[in-house]
Amino acid sequence: MKNEDDLISNLKHYYELSLAVLKEFGGPSVYFHIQSIKEQESNFLSDRHIEMIYATLASWGMHRMGDPEDTKTKMVEFDDFKQSIMSQRNELKEFIPLRMEGCTQEQYEEYLDKLKDIYCTLRVSISDATIVAHSKTLAHILPNLIPPIDRQYTIRFFTQDNKDFFTKSGKYRLINLPQGINAQFGDFKNYACRIKALFDRCDRQLFTIDKASFNTSYPKIMDNLVMAFVKDVPKPKKQ
Repeated sequence: MKNEDDLISNLKHYYELSLAVLKEFGGPSVYFHIQSIKEQESNFLSDRHIEMIYATLASWGMHRMGDPEDTKTKMVEFDDFKQSIMSQRNELKEFIPLRMEGCTQEQYEEYLDKLKDIYCTLRVSISDATIVAHSKTLAHILPNLIPPIDRQYTIRFFTQDNKDFFTKSGKYRLINLPQGINAQFGDFKNYACRIKALFDRCDRQLFTIDKASFNTSYPKIMDNLVMAFVKDVPKPKKQ
């Protein structure tokens, strides 16, 4: 809980840092994210909405060119991605009114449990690892409910003390993910719930939702805060 306590104790500092995330990433990673959210609100799961999600994920580092034997950081073909989402369209529509700020922790856990079949049906990456790819997809389908979960930032924040982020050589320590879809969904639920619990401790009056930035929803603001926290930890000087 140390990282969470530190973030809450210095919330204003990390929030101000998080506002710079937009400038640091910029370009297609911000543009396609904003377009995805706009389409989610006006044309839920339209062709353009799904195309914008696909483009966002690619610009967020979910797809690298090259031989699939050399890298598993590759998205599935667009038609497969789209079909896996559209096959659950009616079920996903039921989650649209739900918001992270509008429920208790217990209710939030129930919502996530109801998402399990949808989570397991999604086809996003050729990799067997699903937590990052599926959470980022759902975060653009249900942006007011689901936060994007990142291995580099989110999982590190919740599993490593900040003094242990780096090895002595100044590199980030490896993050291990579980095997199997059920275990991966369990971790997805765990991290999403911990983000919800962290959000509930925040003074949300400090936050401003801006649909023309990375702060497009409360779950995304929490993602930005965690990212700012991890990035603010200085690398140790090389031994």
